[in-house]
Order: sequence, then structure tokens, then C-alpha cells
Amino acid sequence: MTAKTKNLPYYYKSVDWNKLVSEYEPPIEFMEGTWKWSRDQIESTQLKRLHETLEKGSKIPFFQRLWKKHDFTPNDVKSLDDVSKIPSYTIDDIRDSIDREPPFGDYQAYRFEDGKHTPLRIYMSGGTTGAPRPTIYSSWDREVGAILSARTFYMHGIRPGDAVMNSWAYSTHNAAWIMDHGLWHWLGCTPITTGIGNVTPTEKQVELAKTFGVTSILATSDYLVHIGNTAKKMGIDPKTDLNLKTLSAFGTKEPVEKMFGIPVYDSYAFHEVQYVASECEAESGLHIFEDAFIVEIVDFETGEPLPLGHRGNVVVTALYKTGTQQIRYNIQDISASFKLEKCTCGSWHRKIDYFQGRSDNMVKLRGINIWPEAIGDIVNESPKVNGEYFCYVERINNREEMTVLVEPKFSSSDKHVLKLELEEELRRRTGVKIYVQIVEEDSLQELTGHGSRAKLVRFEDRR
Repeated sequence: MTAKTKNLPYYYKSVDWNKLVSEYEPPIEFMEGTWKWSRDQIESTQLKRLHETLEKGSKIPFFQRLWKKHDFTPNDVKSLDDVSKIPSYTIDDIRDSIDREPPFGDYQAYRFEDGKHTPLRIYMSGGTTGAPRPTIYSSWDREVGAILSARTFYMHGIRPGDAVMNSWAYSTHNAAWIMDHGLWHWLGCTPITTGIGNVTPTEKQVELAKTFGVTSILATSDYLVHIGNTAKKMGIDPKTDLNLKTLSAFGTKEPVEKMFGIPVYDSYAFHEVQYVASECEAESGLHIFEDAFIVEIVDFETGEPLPLGHRGNVVVTALYKTGTQQIRYNIQDISASFKLEKCTCGSWHRKIDYFQGRSDNMVKLRGINIWPEAIGDIVNESPKVNGEYFCYVERINNREEMTVLVEPKFSSSDKHVLKLELEEELRRRTGVKIYVQIVEEDSLQELTGHGSRAKLVRFEDRR
């Protein structure tokens, strides 16, 4: 080995692999090990890793500034009950950090020059709610994230030897890459990397799924329904003509189950921390991977922890990161905590409810809080629509008004009658007038990004 190569940060040297799989078990070991831990074992591990995480955070300028502002020190945390004492932050604080120290912000633990001694990857959020936010990942962080992905897919019925079509966007965003990594490196599956429709046309994806006997597809619920509808237009029955046995989706499951006639499982993840929680065979909420995370549900306005069952913002503390830390990050996704009890699947890992939208998309109409995702769920209960919708809010004569654009399922539908039916149902369910506009089939793609975005846009604020 020459002097030049001796100091290269080779990937295979960058992780203590035995330590990695001991602390964060891959899928099969996880289901026999960590998954069956008692509450005492879960919580003692969380507290230990929380103290380690706070120590790492104390060396990052972003947290030094935040904690000083709120007169907090890591020594204030004596037990898990003290987690709420840690100051939380939101995406607005991240944006402020980037403005202070562009382009990375002062919340990063690494910079590109650190790649001289350790392999790094950078990914950026999709920018759905603003400018993209970068995160630099260490090898350890990527491998744990991939293991969490593989755990999720195993819980969803995907097994070694399966060919899995990955229909997420391979872009600057983290999602598709960590899914691919988890399937290949930690689950013994063969990923077929189609990406979304503007990379590999949906018709071609249907052909690939049929030709190669794909057993599962990774995609949003919206795009899975689109794949199914495309198959039907091609004369292929998604229930009988494909080899699919299970689907790992993100979003409302019912339309996907109806389309494919097989089990569909949900999960929860986001850019900075990768997979946080997964549905199990019981299909009654999302189990948090509590060896890797502490998850809280807090009040939208006050940020105070909420009782079980109450909807609020998701606050996440990642316990496994070596690089950029996420310590009480209020991601502003909406969910609720479930009662702490042993699941019928045998696990004591806490559960949260399914993703219910984003609180920063909330619109107040005549004193009533309205979420676009909830509007979409209501209109899509009608058998006369095809599942596509787009909401916008505007100010008319000093009053906020919301309109939802909807595509009919049948071209023969009476649009005026359908409009009145949906408006009446929305008024009955929400208690407020919401306008409905029936548009032509496939006309919403430019607004939602269907076929070009993995995570669709469903709302626009036009005020």
C-alpha cells in the first residue's frame, strides 16, 4: 500500500460492522431481538443513547445557540421524563441556520473537507414547503438508516430473494437511495431502480413488473394507484396478471388495497432521519423503532406534550446519528400517540397514528381548522372520482376561501351533479363551505407533480 492510498477513507474501513449490527440489528435478528425487548430494556437503552446524543449535540453551534437561548444544558436530563425540557426547533430554525452560514448552515457536524478522512454523502429535502435543506451523512448514519429501511420492508412482508421495484425519485432527496441500500445490503433483495414516471414511463414500469415477476413495489400510495390504473389501460389486471404479494406504501392504503387486492403496509420517515416507524402485521398504527428514536406528540401552538390520542405535531429525537443531530426536531407532521400496550404482534415498541398531513398546511376557514389531506380523504370516498385532487386557498373580499380540484373517474359523469354532491359532503363533514371544481382527467399532473415527483403537492396557498 502506497503512502497516498494508506490515508484514503475507504468505505469498508469506515464502520465497525460488528458494533453496527450489535447495536442496530438487521431485520431478521431485530425481529428475534430488539423487537421483543421489555419496556425497561427499551427505555434504559433510550436514556443511555439520549445522553450520548446530547453530548454530540453540545459540540454543534446550532444547538449551542438554541440551548443557551433557553438556558438548557444536557445535565438537565436525568430521565426520559425530562426530554420535554430540551428546547425543540422547527424547519424555520433550520432555514435561519442556513441564512446565518450558507449553504450548509451551522447545524451540520461535517463539511465536505471532512471527506478526506471519512466517507460522506449529502442529500437534500425535496423543498415541498420551502428551500431544500441539506444533510450530510456519515457512513454509520447511512448504514443505520439502511437497516431501519430493511426492517420496515421485512415487516411489510418483503423477503430475501424478492425482486422489488423502487418507484421513488432517485434525485437529491434521500428516500429512494436509502430504500435501495436497505433492500440490497441488508435484506437480500434485488432492487429494480425505475424511479418515478418521468424517469421510467409508468407503462414501462408495468411491463418490467410483469416481465420480471416483481413481488413488491415501493412508492407513495398515489403513485401505486396510478401504476394500477395504467396497468388497466394496458389491458393488464393488477390483481391477477402481476406477481405482486405485498406493497410498501406511504399514505392512504385503502385505494391501493382495492386496486391490487394484496396486503399494503404503511410507514413513517423523513429526510434527515430516514425510517422512524413502521406498520406491523396487526395493521393498527405505526411502531416506532425505539432503539433509534424518541418520538413525542406536542400541541400545535404551545409545543407542550399531549395526552394519548390527541392530534399534534410529531417531535423526533434521533438516537443513532454520529454526524448531523436531530434533537427534538418538530417536523410539523401531524399524528397522535397510541396507548402503551403490548401489540398483538408481540412487541412493546410504542405506536403512533398514521401520517395525517402537515400542520403548516393548515387553513383556518371561519374559525375551523382545515387540512388539505383531510379534504382529499373526504372527496376520494366518492366512487365517482379517480383519487386525484388539489386544494388551494385564496382571499376573496377579505375572507379565506378554499377550493378543491377533483378529477372524475368516468368521463360520462355529470360534473355539475358531482360538484354539488362533493360540496354538500364537505360542508356536512367539516362544517364550512369548501368549493369543488371538477376538472378533466390527468389535468392535475402539472400541479401535483404526478409522474415527476415522488411526494406529490396537494396544496397551494394563493393568498
